Amino acid sequence: MAIEEILDLEQLEVNIYRGKVFSPESGYFQRTFGGHVAGQSLVSAVRTVDPRYQVHSLHGYFLRPGDARSPSVYIVERLRDGGSFVTRRVNAIQHGETIFSMSASFQLDQTGIEHQDAMPAAPGPEEALNFRSGGAFDDAGFAQFAEWDVRVVPRDKINRLPGKASQQQVWLRHREPLPDDPVLHICALAYMSDLTLLGSAQVNHLDERQYLQVASLDHAMWFMRPFRADEWLLYDQSSPSACGGRALCEGKIYNRYGELVASVMQEGLTRYQRGYNK
Repeated sequence: MAIEEILDLEQLEVNIYRGKVFSPESGYFQRTFGGHVAGQSLVSAVRTVDPRYQVHSLHGYFLRPGDARSPSVYIVERLRDGGSFVTRRVNAIQHGETIFSMSASFQLDQTGIEHQDAMPAAPGPEEALNFRSGGAFDDAGFAQFAEWDVRVVPRDKINRLPGKASQQQVWLRHREPLPDDPVLHICALAYMSDLTLLGSAQVNHLDERQYLQVASLDHAMWFMRPFRADEWLLYDQSSPSACGGRALCEGKIYNRYGELVASVMQEGLTRYQRGYNK
């Protein structure tokens, strides 16, 4: 299913929307992909906001595993309509229960001070590995993301930073040109931002990876500058801590001009499966 179709919600009532479910032909995904419900939640919030306001942040919690074969219904609460900022809360419902809850903030175009950290050194996407060849998913598991070109920078080519516990770099872009709708590009990136981030906590534990129970617990994202999801973006990821069956992961997303376009924080479940003894 194309990203435009995934993010095209049906309006059921004022402030109530229903998303499409992708067709998991392989049966690989039993649970809803986190980016799927996060992206659709953001679209539902956008639908209730004046187009003059652009989303600048979202904060979401994954409360229950979603059913990949059932659509979600999104209920939007209009928390605030201010002069400069607008705030929405969205609950994603499946089978009568909330599986995801998100708040999103929108802002009018305004000016102020400007600065950013430099983009980290990284080999270009031409030198990176196809995501499927990296072993994260087999061909069946990656079928849902086939319209995306996702490439992982080999570990031996990452510029290791002193004191960083766990690092990963990923290039990504939509393979085909997308419409010139900035909202679509933002929601598409929100959709993809969940795919590889938790993997940054596992790159130092490859021998134990198969024994882990892994799931996203929460997800926060900030959008700094306009970008296109159909042009190469570097997703520079790290995991500053893993402890107690949870891992904290952070990511910064840059375009090829070195501009920081988005930042992401996520905590994920990374506990050993029941019965595993290290």
